[in-house]
Amino acid sequence: MCTGESHTETCKAVTPKQPSPNLAGLFVDSHCHPTDDPVAYTALNLDDLSDRISNSTVGRLVCMSTNARDQNMVAELASRHPDKVTPCFGWHPWFAHQISLSDPAPSKEKHYHELFGILDTWSVEHHPAKEELDSIWDQLSEPISLSSVCQGIRGQFDRFPNALLGEVGIDRAFRIPRRAWNYDPQRAELKTAVPKLTRLKTPQAHQLSVLRAQIDVALAYRRNISLHSVQAAGLTVDLLASLRNENISAFGAVRVSLHSCTLDNNVVRSVTKKHANVYVGFSSTINRKQIEARECLASVDRSRALMESDYHTVSAIPGYLLEAVDYFAQLHDLSTEAAAQQLRANWDTFYSGSPLAEESDDSD
Repeated sequence: MCTGESHTETCKAVTPKQPSPNLAGLFVDSHCHPTDDPVAYTALNLDDLSDRISNSTVGRLVCMSTNARDQNMVAELASRHPDKVTPCFGWHPWFAHQISLSDPAPSKEKHYHELFGILDTWSVEHHPAKEELDSIWDQLSEPISLSSVCQGIRGQFDRFPNALLGEVGIDRAFRIPRRAWNYDPQRAELKTAVPKLTRLKTPQAHQLSVLRAQIDVALAYRRNISLHSVQAAGLTVDLLASLRNENISAFGAVRVSLHSCTLDNNVVRSVTKKHANVYVGFSSTINRKQIEARECLASVDRSRALMESDYHTVSAIPGYLLEAVDYFAQLHDLSTEAAAQQLRANWDTFYSGSPLAEESDDSD
């Protein structure tokens, strides 16, 4: 998810040049967020956003869900545009704090106090997290149970046989903002000296529990996964290894895209060598610095790369994808069209290739 307040790379502010319609028709944006297009906040329904998707020159948009707001929005867009939208359902780690591991979910106070370690009644008022919680209390949502989240994903998977799991993952850098972010152009920015972010972080163990439960649903349905990983290289490596070791046939039947991957190239090389079903997503938004340094995809076989925009404004997506294609072409000494065709073939294999019964290499 690309935002100006990202804790990793920041999105580019200038919209790049647009590709020709014929070239853009080859593009598959393997990770985007059109439900955060500004028009989705200002219009009374999804008609305007739907029109923008219809008019987009991009061949296919793989649309992510992130929280309670947009699961059904993605479903509606997929229903309206079955030939252009591939839906993805799941909860982004930036919203994992809204999810309770208990079923039914406890009260709002009990959930957030337990999540952030405010357990001793006598010391609540003096707990370092209490002041932070109080400052954002009104914007915190009532908790939803993880069981309900997973049931919702199952329902969407039943409805959409082509759906993927995404965006899910773990983010050790994310801090809960003082004001819930969105792309609503009508919302005025706060003018304050107070930091925009609190010191509150969703505990790692909680994020992993939420992530693993969602992955288990994907494995049961044999659905591919778009995986977010920020400052979590070791956790990601361990997660993939555990999935493989626990049930190699179930894990081998799905493919995983490391979304806008910022992992160290040595880690990426090891992961893709060990797991034949892991692909590497890249975008000119999140991976801008690596692209400028020609480090992006440096250790990735050309057949295992997936291009993304990781962007929300539909009209800007083709340009960001063109930047990704141009970089891929330069990296592999290809023409722009040949690069686009290779990336399209990669998506086709990722999305519809036969299950992988075993991993590529057991050695490091």
